[in-house]
Amino acid sequence: MNVDTDPGATYMPTILAFRGRLGRLRLLVYTVLPMFAVFILLALLVFLRGRAPVATVAMARLLPLLWLVLVIVTTLRRLDDMNYARWWGLLMLVPPVNVLVWFYLLFVAGSETANERGPAPAPNTVMVKLGVVLVVPLLLGSVWPAYMLYSFYPFMR
Repeated sequence: MNVDTDPGATYMPTILAFRGRLGRLRLLVYTVLPMFAVFILLALLVFLRGRAPVATVAMARLLPLLWLVLVIVTTLRRLDDMNYARWWGLLMLVPPVNVLVWFYLLFVAGSETANERGPAPAPNTVMVKLGVVLVVPLLLGSVWPAYMLYSFYPFMR
């Protein structure tokens, strides 16, 4: 995508777009909130498994794949923001490396002005900031109990 606009131009990113740059907070919100939505839907499918077993199994396999596609697309868009080649996104398919790549994409800033992949994303909206306010407690709420169980495990014997 070649950019013939001025360096100060911006655009408003959306979650379902395949092109365009994506900032750090949007990466966090666009990947983590759908992940928790998939978890909730999978938990609901457990309760419905007796009523429609074929549909339940199909949905249980389809939902995580849809989330994986969303993660890969948002990763590619974040790489566009950092002006890196999109093929680096293949690292998201390597299990031990994908966590490191995601944290790198989350904490390293992208280009502040327009680059060869498009104009800079617009400043974060109130909804994105509210999404971050939701994501941080969800992540801490899911990680903290596991850490506490791990740290107190020797004393539980």
